[in-house]
Amino acid sequence: MANEKRKFEDDLKELEAIVDRLDSGELPLEESIAAFERGVGLVKRLNQRLDEVEKKVEVLVRDAQGELRTTPLVAPAEAKESPADDEEPVF
Repeated sequence: MANEKRKFEDDLKELEAIVDRLDSGELPLEESIAAFERGVGLVKRLNQRLDEVEKKVEVLVRDAQGELRTTPLVAPAEAKESPADDEEPVF
């Protein structure tokens, strides 16, 4: 489908344009509802893409021997404890 191949930035730009049109208050009710529904669909797709990318992100860490290795990124809400004492994030 063509919609699935659109860039994240294009969807975000379209969502921003929809928000601007809705905020203007100049759209008739039916057009406002249609724009709102389109915006909700874009938000869902954008969030799905962000979730997919987040799963791919890895953090580069240095172990106790000084060697670099990758480890999955843990979101702050998911982190229950700090990294092991023998690991240092490399930023």
